[in-house]
Amino acid sequence: MGAYEIYWGEGELHKAVCKFSTPATLEAIEKLESKTDWVLPEDYKRFLLITNGCKLFDDPKYGGENDLYKVDELIDFHSEDPYEECYSIAYIYGENIVINSREYREGNPNYMYVKGKIDQFEDAVPLNMNFETWFDRFIVCQGQKFWHWTK
Repeated sequence: MGAYEIYWGEGELHKAVCKFSTPATLEAIEKLESKTDWVLPEDYKRFLLITNGCKLFDDPKYGGENDLYKVDELIDFHSEDPYEECYSIAYIYGENIVINSREYREGNPNYMYVKGKIDQFEDAVPLNMNFETWFDRFIVCQGQKFWHWTK
């Protein structure tokens, strides 16, 4: 697998690789939804039907921590707290990217949050966007935590 060069913080060049998984099946997604009572947003489902999780912008030698989970990993990384309808979909260098299923179900187009890995959801910060926008910006920013950039 070939590495390519990207601009990392402060304009430094960095070699990176991306690894994509075999697409999820619609049956696996529906099984997850019925088992958990979560509603997966349509844009996120489309992503899973293209790649069932991925690792993005990893160092070719040392790996990385930009992991978008597979369907069968979503339950494994779900924390048991009062926010049952919230589930982590990614781990990005010490932080979880979270979907609030209740907000999506209620029609809120901005259902994405970020929280520290060990924090409860009540400490999560709204990202004010949907999955498609978050993923697009994450790719454009080449794996950088754009949500912490000053406005």
